Amino acid sequence: MKRPLNALPLALLVLTACEKPSATVAPVAPVNSSAASVADASSAANAGLALELRGPTEVEEGKSFDVECVVTGAGDAAVKYLWTYQGVQPRLVVAPNAGAKQTLTAPEWVQDTDLVIAVKASVGTQSVERELKVRLRADDDPPVAEISAPKWCECGELVALVGQSHNERLQETSPRWTQLGDGPRVTLDVADRLQTQFLAPEHDGPYSIEMELAVSDAGGGVGKATARIDVTCDPGSVPLPKGSELELVASQGVENPLPRGAWVLAGSVELEPSGEGPVESFVRFGVEKTGAALKLVREGDETQLSVVLLEKSPEGAWIQPPFNRVVPLGPFPSNVPLGFEFESDGREVKVRIGPAGAREQWQEMPFDIYLLLDRRPRHFAVDALGGSAKLGRLVLKS
Repeated sequence: MKRPLNALPLALLVLTACEKPSATVAPVAPVNSSAASVADASSAANAGLALELRGPTEVEEGKSFDVECVVTGAGDAAVKYLWTYQGVQPRLVVAPNAGAKQTLTAPEWVQDTDLVIAVKASVGTQSVERELKVRLRADDDPPVAEISAPKWCECGELVALVGQSHNERLQETSPRWTQLGDGPRVTLDVADRLQTQFLAPEHDGPYSIEMELAVSDAGGGVGKATARIDVTCDPGSVPLPKGSELELVASQGVENPLPRGAWVLAGSVELEPSGEGPVESFVRFGVEKTGAALKLVREGDETQLSVVLLEKSPEGAWIQPPFNRVVPLGPFPSNVPLGFEFESDGREVKVRIGPAGAREQWQEMPFDIYLLLDRRPRHFAVDALGGSAKLGRLVLKS
C-alpha cells in the first residue's frame, strides 16, 4: 500500500534532497584588493629607480656651471630632490631644493681642489643618491707687490718702507724684504712684515740703497717690487768724533746743529716767572718747518712737562698746530732747576728729566723724535714764552 507523499518520514526527505544530482559549477576565488596593491608596488620596486648626475669634470674659479639630475624608473610619479655640498672650504653655495637642475658658481680658492656635490632623489618611500666630483682650477696669477719709499735721504736718517700686496683672490700673502746691490748694509726693524724701517748708515760719501719686497701666496705665486733710495751726507752736521763732547751755546732761541748717528744732549733749564700767568718753555728739536718738543709749563709751585709737535708759521715762529699730540709728565717742583738728558741711538730718543740736583728722582720716557718728524732732526734749541728760561751748561756727547 502506497503512503501519501506528505506521509513519508522526514529523514527520507532530507536524504532524497541531498542525493539529487545537480549541474557542475566551477568555483570562483574571492577578490583580495589589498593583496593586489602590494603586488603592484612590488612590481614597481623591481622595476628600479635610477639617477644620473650630469655636470662638468672641471671648472675655473669664479666661473658658473650647470649640474642636472636625470631620473629613470619613476614613471609619472613626482620626484623630490635634495642637494648638498660635501665640503667646508672652499665654500660652494648650493640650493637644497632647487629641482632637477641648478646653476652654481665656482668659488675663488688658493689652489686646485675637488668640489663634491651630492643629490638625493626620492619617489614615495624609494630614494637613490649620487655624487659628482668637479675639479676646481685655481687662478695661478701671482700676487702683485708695491713699495712706497722716499727717493732720497741723508746719512743717519730713519727711512720708512711701506709695502703693499694684493691679488685677485684677496688672500693673505707672506712678505720678505731683501737688500740688493753693493751699498752699505742696513739693519731692518723686521724683514717679514709689509711695513719696516732702517737707519741709513754713516758713510764717507753718497751712496744708494736698493730694497726688494717679495710677496708669496699659499699657491706658490710670488710677486716682487724694488725701490732705490739715494743717500747723501749732510756736510753741515756737527763733526763730533766718537767718545768726544762739545759744549754748546746756552742761549735762548739759538739753533744748535745735531750730529748724525748716536748722541747724548745733557743740560739744565730753570723757568723764571715774569709777571702773571704761567711760564712756558720748549726744548725743541726741528728739521725745517716741523719740530718735536719737550714742553715745560711752570704755574705756581709746580712745573708740568709734556711732549708736543710744533710747526713753523709763515712768520718763522714755532707754534703748536691744532689736534696736537700731548704726553704729560711730572709734575716737578718749580723752585729748583730741571736737569734733562736726551739720548739718541740714531733710531729713537729717550729723555730723562728731573730736579737737577737729585738724579735719582728723574723720570724716563721714550721721546721718538725720529718717528714724530719722520726724519733725522737737524738742530735743537730752547725757547721760552711768557717769561725767561735760564739755561745751564749744555753738552753734546757722541
